[in-house]
Amino acid sequence: MRFCRAGIFNILFLTLTILILLESPVFAQAEIVVSPKTVTINGTRGETITRTIAVRTSEEINDVKAIALDAFSADNSVVLPSAAIEITTPPTQISVNELTSFPLRLNLQSAPSGEFTGEILLTYTGGEKSIPLIVRVKDPWLLPLMTLLVGIAISMAVSAYSSEGKLSDEVTLSLKNISTQIDSDKAEARSFWSRAAMYLTIAKQAQDGKQFVLAQTELDKAKAVWNKWLEQRPNWLIQFRYYDSLRQRLEQNDLKNSSALYVQEINRDLEQTLQNSPDLSTPDKLKQRFDELSKQLNRYIRLKLQLEKLKGLIAVLEGEQRYEWEDKADDLTQRSQILLPSQDDEAQKLEDEINTSIEKVRELGANAAETFKSVDGNIELGLVLQPPSVKGAKPQEVFGIFPIWQAVASLWQTANGRLRLFYLSSYLISFIVLAGGGFNQLYWTKSTFGANGWGDYFALLAWGFGAEATRKVVTQVAGKTDS
Repeated sequence: MRFCRAGIFNILFLTLTILILLESPVFAQAEIVVSPKTVTINGTRGETITRTIAVRTSEEINDVKAIALDAFSADNSVVLPSAAIEITTPPTQISVNELTSFPLRLNLQSAPSGEFTGEILLTYTGGEKSIPLIVRVKDPWLLPLMTLLVGIAISMAVSAYSSEGKLSDEVTLSLKNISTQIDSDKAEARSFWSRAAMYLTIAKQAQDGKQFVLAQTELDKAKAVWNKWLEQRPNWLIQFRYYDSLRQRLEQNDLKNSSALYVQEINRDLEQTLQNSPDLSTPDKLKQRFDELSKQLNRYIRLKLQLEKLKGLIAVLEGEQRYEWEDKADDLTQRSQILLPSQDDEAQKLEDEINTSIEKVRELGANAAETFKSVDGNIELGLVLQPPSVKGAKPQEVFGIFPIWQAVASLWQTANGRLRLFYLSSYLISFIVLAGGGFNQLYWTKSTFGANGWGDYFALLAWGFGAEATRKVVTQVAGKTDS
């Protein structure tokens, strides 16, 4: 029983002793309040940033020291060394409820970009206090801004080239290629060459005036004409020889420089038919037209020869009969001079009258039979011979020559002052609104720009490239008129 009482007494004594020791200032744990609780610094590489840390303690502490530790990235692959964090040692002794501050200086001259997490360790006699440290570092603004502007510049260059420069280069190369092709066959192609050359001249003038759509349209017309020539070149050549035979007949002495309306009309129709041959679908169509002209020409030659025959027969008559028939022949000649190829009925009537007159004159000159026979025998018809019809010839295969076009630089120009102002405004919107928004979103608000290396810069480049596309869409929408 006495032993139990002694044990209880010892327990109570030890408990009382522990309580007294815990209440003693020597063994009490000091409460330290740090402001800010977490030190967060956002900076740019190359900067030097200073922050102030304030400390208040509930108990007096001695031998105070502040130690900066290395800060690490999220995956611990990049380190912000503690050497970049300079701390001015706080007072070694801090009194109760005394507010003490000390500076923290962060030197980012050689710091990598990214977000780093570390701590500042505040040690004192009997304990320590950890202050969390977060440092976010990004690249300087100049290079990212240049990257963004380069993206916009590339986009504008591509846009300007695709809208005008590319079409201008296509027109230039097409002009060169088609001109080379048609010049090699200029003599044979005749009207096809002249028609294609006309389209090329218009295209060149349109190109000089920056009317590239019109120039391309004229080039397409030139290609279509030249392809029609190449596809059936042999058959076109046959018809051109047909034309030559008609032309040669018209150039002979009996028809050359003729004042007869009939001959002049055939001359005009012949030339016009040749010039319009590119408008015809096939060489057969051209042959049909030449056949018609040949028929008309042969009719006139027959009329002319019959008139000469009549005059020759009249020349052997004598007396009043000769004078009467000479007047009749002159009248028929005058009618033939004003006759037109389109007057088929009139031509037939004139031909019948001439033939009838020849028969009557023959009857009157029965006594001069030998002379009449001589006149009949000396007159030659001299008609135009028609060439053989066009046989089915295989179309000539055409292989276009399309060399690899090389892109060249093209200057961007506006048409007039108002368009210039409009385009200038649209580009200013690109730089100020679109580029500014992209730079703010991808750089200013991103405190760790550059941590991803080229990825961050390519994002800026892509934004700049897309800014021009957005500007172009907005410009097109603003330029639309209500239907």
